[in-house]
Amino acid sequence: MKKLMVIIGICFLLVAMPAMTAISLPKMNKLKTNLAPIKTTIPATDNPPDWANGNFTGVWGLNILGIPTSPIGWITGYYQNIGLGKFAGVFAEFNETNATGALVGFMLWVFFIGGVGSIATGNGTYVAGIGVGNETHYYVRLHGIIGPSYYIHVKYTKFE
Repeated sequence: MKKLMVIIGICFLLVAMPAMTAISLPKMNKLKTNLAPIKTTIPATDNPPDWANGNFTGVWGLNILGIPTSPIGWITGYYQNIGLGKFAGVFAEFNETNATGALVGFMLWVFFIGGVGSIATGNGTYVAGIGVGNETHYYVRLHGIIGPSYYIHVKYTKFE
């Protein structure tokens, strides 16, 4: 059953990715002016995973018809490489001090493939996304199997 679900998921991604690339992504300079300043609500832990070579902090929110709305919450975590590597973070709404959800996956150049779920209930879904980035910021639009589209906009820092 799991193999069938993986095959169906891969087929969905192969069909959905061209459709997601047809919608233009906002330019990084436009994002910096339209989104609230990035704040670190909860700092990343002092013990990063062995695979991590950087950390990130940022905001997340809804993406309606390709237009990012005002940020809803914070996100923080670790990445292996921007462009090709692992990505793992926790997030919550701005009024929460403890993480309520987790986002994990792989970045394959401009594509993001992974899963998102609730820490409390353990429920989750697979997500696919497409993003843009530069030397300090990364923006990705995420689409889950169920639910609305989201975006994350993070500032990342490579470990020394």
